Amino acid sequence: MSIQIYKTNFADEAVGKAALVAAGVWAEVTEEGVTQMVYTNGTKAVVNIGKVVKTPGTYDPDGKEITPPVYYPGWCYDIMTTNTLDFGSNEVYPTAPAHGFLGWPITAEVPPTPPEE
Repeated sequence: MSIQIYKTNFADEAVGKAALVAAGVWAEVTEEGVTQMVYTNGTKAVVNIGKVVKTPGTYDPDGKEITPPVYYPGWCYDIMTTNTLDFGSNEVYPTAPAHGFLGWPITAEVPPTPPEE
């Protein structure tokens, strides 16, 4: 059983959630009136990263925003699984990731598939 780490970027949170459900990564389950996302198949963890800051905002000593932060486009999720998955163009390979799984190098992800010749 080898662990695979995927870093993904989708148009928005809902599109990402739907893609992860479609890929069999997790499922929405309601028990006793409580709805939550549960891991399915070989999923070990899903981290909803959200929007990643490209340029931090600046703030005065009272916390008032001077310059708003600038974000990279899209909404990010990181997935740890024993499954081989294909997120197509939504799979990303950042050079400076915003998140890493404990015990794994921050850049540990499934390497990109070489282009077919």
